[in-house]
Amino acid sequence: MNIMKAVVVEDFKLIATIWETLLKDLGFDEVHVFHHADGVKEGILDIKPDIVFMDVNLPGSMNGLDITEEVIKENPDIKVMMLTIHTDPSYIQRAFAIGAKGFVTKNSPISEIKDAVKAILEGKTYMCKEIGEI
Repeated sequence: MNIMKAVVVEDFKLIATIWETLLKDLGFDEVHVFHHADGVKEGILDIKPDIVFMDVNLPGSMNGLDITEEVIKENPDIKVMMLTIHTDPSYIQRAFAIGAKGFVTKNSPISEIKDAVKAILEGKTYMCKEIGEI
């Protein structure tokens, strides 16, 4: 039996708990949560999750885009979905350029986040509707 694993990288504990609950509701067996940038890269590479929810702004030595870039360089099979408040095109372009599979804003409805997870797990890329409207 394949154990579904996810990682949530989010500094706000309430938001991290919401994402953790959502992922468990979607059938993930293990959800690992990190609230700080330090140690995240190593944690993700050790856990080998099926998907990563990555915030951009994080306390610590790196931001979510830098962590994503390093993780994907070492393991291109890891699927990262940026989940952030940022809608600036430069963040979006960089996220996809470094290998992120999705970009969803925290303003997106839960149903869209579920759609994004499904698409990414199927090997597709996903950009939320809010970004598409900008």
